[in-house]
Amino acid sequence: MLFVRMQVLDAASKPVLRPRNSLTPSDAQRFFRIPFVKVGGDANTSTGSGNDKKGFWYAHFDGQWIARQMELHPDKSPILLIAGKDDMQMCELSLEETGLTRKRGAEILEHEFVREWDRLGGPPYIRSADRNANRRAMISPAK
Repeated sequence: MLFVRMQVLDAASKPVLRPRNSLTPSDAQRFFRIPFVKVGGDANTSTGSGNDKKGFWYAHFDGQWIARQMELHPDKSPILLIAGKDDMQMCELSLEETGLTRKRGAEILEHEFVREWDRLGGPPYIRSADRNANRRAMISPAK
């Protein structure tokens, strides 16, 4: 997973100055797909051997923070991660810190992410705003 994180961060590391008003709203749902290449079965090899295998790293951001993450490796089972459960294995950077919003072609539509998530057996997602509203409704006394 460290190899994938390094490729994602490397691909999105070009700094770009952005106005403060362009920051992602706290309830925005954004989805990204980043391809990565596993070179000839050895991540430490810098030259392609013709055995290069392409995988994908998917991310769903609920506001500035990652909510769901998928890693699709060509030679092993997919990895599905959920915030609040798998935090120690997930991307720890905010959306702005990843630079994904500046990477051309990285952002995908919600249905593209959900199609893969559902195909791989991921559980349904409840937006953080909806979870918070449900908690408030359960805490406040009925009138």
